Amino acid sequence: MCTMKPLHVGLVADPASPTQMAHRIKDLDPPKGEHHGAWDIQVVSEPFTTGSEDVDAALARLGDQAHHHEWDLVVGLTELPIRDDDGRYLLIEADPQQRTAVLSLPALGGLRMHARTRRAVRTLVGGMADPASEDEHRVPLPRLGGRWRLLAGMVLANRPWLLVPGLKSALVAALATGAIATINSTVWLLAGSLSSWRLLVATIASVVSSSPGSSSTATCGTTPTTAPPRLGRDRASTTSRPW
Repeated sequence: MCTMKPLHVGLVADPASPTQMAHRIKDLDPPKGEHHGAWDIQVVSEPFTTGSEDVDAALARLGDQAHHHEWDLVVGLTELPIRDDDGRYLLIEADPQQRTAVLSLPALGGLRMHARTRRAVRTLVGGMADPASEDEHRVPLPRLGGRWRLLAGMVLANRPWLLVPGLKSALVAALATGAIATINSTVWLLAGSLSSWRLLVATIASVVSSSPGSSSTATCGTTPTTAPPRLGRDRASTTSRPW
């Protein structure tokens, strides 16, 4: 009995979150009912979208990776939005002749990312492995809710809730100042006597003076006696500019 040759699949992922997602889905199996061999998936972490102004450049780099590693086909996972020539945002762009494809993770919406990525990559690999497949080579986002879906995916990819521990001291100081101002009658007398534009100027001045940059800025010709306070590390991922 003839044993089918395994299909060598490459997953090229941008560093950080896309690479983590690629390692989580590297155990993919072919869809049920297909007469193909097993999938041998290899993950490579490489910023293949760096400096790319269009999706064609990213597909070309994926093709180079496929030739270098001798893959049968390759799928790229990126946390950047991708667009076509008309400026429409895409979920998937594929080149069936070169057997390369790019999947934009933020376009999945940011929720249930593991399940959605597995389903999308399985569909992509299965479609490119079958020459008779009629799957779409380009999957655009819907015009009505596509931008909001992409925006939600980009915001959730940055994990903004991780900023809260670093801002804890500033939040405590703001709450304490507000509590003191609430019970102090002098603040209420000033608020009632000052005009609106003066209150606006006072508000802006207080915000600027309480910002971290103003407290650590040394005056010209003087040397600060103490080192500026070190801010907590921001562990949220940075979203690059859209294509």
